[in-house]
Amino acid sequence: MEIPKGLNEQQVVDTITKISKRLAPKFVFAGYEVEDIEQEAFLIGIAGLKNYDPSRPLENFMFTHINNRLKTFKRDNYYRMDYGTNAQKIQERKKSLLEPVSLDSIYTIYKINEIGDEAYLKEVLDLIDRKLPPHLRGDYLKLQANAPLSKPRRLTIIQTIEKIINGEMDE
Repeated sequence: MEIPKGLNEQQVVDTITKISKRLAPKFVFAGYEVEDIEQEAFLIGIAGLKNYDPSRPLENFMFTHINNRLKTFKRDNYYRMDYGTNAQKIQERKKSLLEPVSLDSIYTIYKINEIGDEAYLKEVLDLIDRKLPPHLRGDYLKLQANAPLSKPRRLTIIQTIEKIINGEMDE
């Protein structure tokens, strides 16, 4: 920790502690208690000393720096637990942006009337295997294996499967 010129270590620690205690209750959220946020704020304040301009008052700088960094900390670590709302759906979409798509999403293209109709599902998958163009086979296998696949390629596979299921593709 670099102590700014004109201040001693105790003054710096006291200022950072004072600001941390003042701001922490404002940034408490699920999974974090006031003490956790105070500790995080204190560490943020210590890390911010390297950017401190001694021509400004330390307390003003620390308040602004810690406040802004705690906003970022809360934004990056906050997760809503209110299931069923639109906010929860948005959070789920954000979390799964980089996750691969499962083959189950293909099954929803054609609605199966009876749950557990495995024979019918096998027929649909066999039909897809027979009619799928060879140049799309690799992407289809990646989709089956739940491997990452770019959105345009995934969309092409799904559209082709829709055409196969709807009888729009010849053998």
